[in-house]
Amino acid sequence: MIGQRIEELRKFKGLSRRKLQEVTGIADYTWQAVEIGKQIANEDHIKALSTLWPDYKYWLVFGETCAENGQISPELEETRQKLGEAG
Repeated sequence: MIGQRIEELRKFKGLSRRKLQEVTGIADYTWQAVEIGKQIANEDHIKALSTLWPDYKYWLVFGETCAENGQISPELEETRQKLGEAG
């Protein structure tokens, strides 16, 4: 579900819904409704997040990554960070 992926990415990036409101111009209560499934993510939501985090847009929409094209997920990014620390 896109709402769950939005919540996961927002938390991974360390943003509250209030801060997400500040950077996207979309009300925090709207983000909450999308995250919990009371509202379907629309074009405005996807555009705002794709502008903010372009590397995650494919994952946000389809739930898949395409790392060879720079499209990642929070899980993939976390793995990369851990490998970078270990290397």
